[in-house]
Amino acid sequence: MKNHSMTKPPVILVMTFLFLMAAGAAVAQLDDIIHINEVLADPASDWDGDGLVDFKNDEWVEIMNNWTEPINLSNYYLRDDLGDEPHLRLFGVLDPGETVVFYGSDAVAWQTEMGITTSGLSLNNGGDVVRLERSYEGPDGPAMELMFVVAYGDHEAEDDRSCGFNSTLSDWILFDNLNPYGGDLEPVGTGCLPSPASPNLCDDQVAVEGRSFGRVKAIFR
Repeated sequence: MKNHSMTKPPVILVMTFLFLMAAGAAVAQLDDIIHINEVLADPASDWDGDGLVDFKNDEWVEIMNNWTEPINLSNYYLRDDLGDEPHLRLFGVLDPGETVVFYGSDAVAWQTEMGITTSGLSLNNGGDVVRLERSYEGPDGPAMELMFVVAYGDHEAEDDRSCGFNSTLSDWILFDNLNPYGGDLEPVGTGCLPSPASPNLCDDQVAVEGRSFGRVKAIFR
């Protein structure tokens, strides 16, 4: 198995990310094996499929395995930029090239099990930072290392808009088909559909008339 160092992220990379964050949406990858692929912070539809629309339960974050081997996700955690405590311990095994979606309802279930405040994924609708972290055994005991971090802006977190990588993982784009964005902030509108647990195949399109969520679900059946 490939040995991945458990060192702190380079200072220059962290400082670069903080500069980009101040300018708008930004991503910073600190390890090449796994990344945050797409984020939806302001749900207006029943994304987790429980029959209810809930601002907390229907938020979601999609994770992708970039590596050539399966990744056991039990040592990975998600949290936002407030505080040091994770909002969700991930679970399952993610095969090479595959994605998995974790919903706010998953976070609520884990928080309930842990006996902590049930805040869900706590994705701020006005813009936020999402961190993917991994636990490891450090010289002084258990510790956490930052694996991937995403900062998204206010316009990326309007009703049923998601933001994430395009199909080639070369650009961070806006998936705004359900709620078209006509402004000029980066990332601009593309007309792409949010695609939880499906490939992000839509690139560089012009925003078009939004579709109902029922029609979206029909596409992914």
